[in-house]
Amino acid sequence: MLLNDVGFWEKAWSEERAASLYGRQVKERADIRWWDRRAGLYARNTGGQEGERRAAQLLHWLGHHQDLGAETRILDIGCGPGNETLVLARRAKKVVALDPAPGMLAILQERAEAAGLQNIETVCSTWEEVDLGARGWEGAFDLVIASRSPGVKDVPTLRKMLRAGRGGCFYSGFISRQEPERAELWHRLFGTPMPPLAADAVYIFHLLLAWGYYPSLELEHQTGRREMPAAEAVADLEDFFYAYTELTPAVRAEIRRYVEENSQGGLFITERESVGGLLFWPAGECLTKG
Repeated sequence: MLLNDVGFWEKAWSEERAASLYGRQVKERADIRWWDRRAGLYARNTGGQEGERRAAQLLHWLGHHQDLGAETRILDIGCGPGNETLVLARRAKKVVALDPAPGMLAILQERAEAAGLQNIETVCSTWEEVDLGARGWEGAFDLVIASRSPGVKDVPTLRKMLRAGRGGCFYSGFISRQEPERAELWHRLFGTPMPPLAADAVYIFHLLLAWGYYPSLELEHQTGRREMPAAEAVADLEDFFYAYTELTPAVRAEIRRYVEENSQGGLFITERESVGGLLFWPAGECLTKG
């Protein structure tokens, strides 16, 4: 039965990621330095009202599945600048915030100090490099979350997430995302259509089912519109394409030209549409451990 065919879903997920936008990233460029250099811009773009909305959504989702209390210990994989970490820390005993980019963790620490939160432990590491046994993290957390985190990207990193939890696990990620401006510029730079994102949440859902877990899945459709000064738009697009190609003078000139051609009154407008997947599953409720 295909639904329970672990090998099929493992292979399908791996193949989709290889053919996706993630698979086109240049390994030497889409590394920790890339996340570090974009920390400030990422924090601004994901904070504010959007950050508050996502935090409220997370709390609402968890409210249906798991209680957060004074003794709750949480692991946040790929915490970034701490949009979810800070909200969870106000309701839990301790949050371990893991991220490989020092710039992201520096922003989180500044925010935590400003909020008077002292129950956040930051760990600078990739999820792949974490040794659960050495850190004492095997089954150590009441809740493990990975919210739009590049850390959970394949079977080994997903299994490690399961091993760290003794309560519940939460994952969120894109299933699809339409970005017309980036896609148009991609075609101008490379002469090919921009690859789609991998629908990670779909594959994680099916793998969990095949392994004997009982995940809850909710789909979320979102649309967004953002206006930014032309200079900021150029920086944003350069930051995006840095992971896929060398920013030669010709590439930078094409990005500036595209922004100038599509700006009105000095403002560049982006339109985005996405479908996201939110998953929750009790770590202990499993028929078979795959």
